[in-house]
Amino acid sequence: MKNKIAITSAFLAASSFSFAEIALTENLSVEGFVQTSYTDSDAGDASFDLNEVEVRFLFDSGAVSAQIDLELTGDANLDNANVNEEIIDQAFISYDTHGVTVSAGLMDSQLGFEAFEAPGLYTGTFAYNATQLPGTDLGIKVTKQLDEVSSLGVAFIDEGSFLGDESAAGDTAIEVAYGRDLGNGFGAFVGYRSDVNSDDLINAYVTYETGAWLFAAEIADGEDDTDLQLLANYAYSANASVTLRYTAEENDGDGNNGLDAGDDRDIVTLAHNLALADNLSLITEFTDNGSDDDENEFGVALLFTF
Repeated sequence: MKNKIAITSAFLAASSFSFAEIALTENLSVEGFVQTSYTDSDAGDASFDLNEVEVRFLFDSGAVSAQIDLELTGDANLDNANVNEEIIDQAFISYDTHGVTVSAGLMDSQLGFEAFEAPGLYTGTFAYNATQLPGTDLGIKVTKQLDEVSSLGVAFIDEGSFLGDESAAGDTAIEVAYGRDLGNGFGAFVGYRSDVNSDDLINAYVTYETGAWLFAAEIADGEDDTDLQLLANYAYSANASVTLRYTAEENDGDGNNGLDAGDDRDIVTLAHNLALADNLSLITEFTDNGSDDDENEFGVALLFTF
């Protein structure tokens, strides 16, 4: 879960994967992943896809670090690729001083319980069909570990306007995130995002970890859309786990989650994750996607990390 505020140790090993982090020089290393999948559904639209390939370059020199993520998804057109959207996933520089980290560049949002990419997911798919949670933004972020159990992050996000380009067609936003380990297996997170040209968003989730179990509940509440996620993950062995997830999406107005005003959608997902090796996982998944025809979907994916 890169660039997010972790509140429990379970976030660090969501799906029994590991990165090798291949050292190229004393200060530069590389890691990444490849995910491919086969899916089928009641609609008969079976397909075999290369979901995503990412190569991540990590530079570390004491107080200064940098990260560049090069990404290729199954929909990318190499002949007409938009570099910012389809090739460069993240690119930012960080500076640590007196317990404060200042980062600048293209970075993932701090909001949302789920990871943005396959290696950090408990399942083979994302919880929401059309999430209102933010993705990757250009901006400046300041994070601080307040104490041993809590951390705070504030991001100033922009696509041009607050940096002086008033003609830029982008939103200016402020994002605040706070995470705390409550002890006894409990963790809590609350985040807020205010966009000048769009609606405000509140995101909160709680987790509980006990033995081989992890439970999580999340809400993302915008002006028009409300999304809810409930998740239970059970690691029944050192290299295998099963996850049950319930997602509810509701459009109270003219929202952006693909639903008409006043409509809602319930999604139920059952997933199994098996680590075949330290860097190879097999994820199988069955989903009732909550569509009008009660369509069921099945998927199996291979995830290789390096």
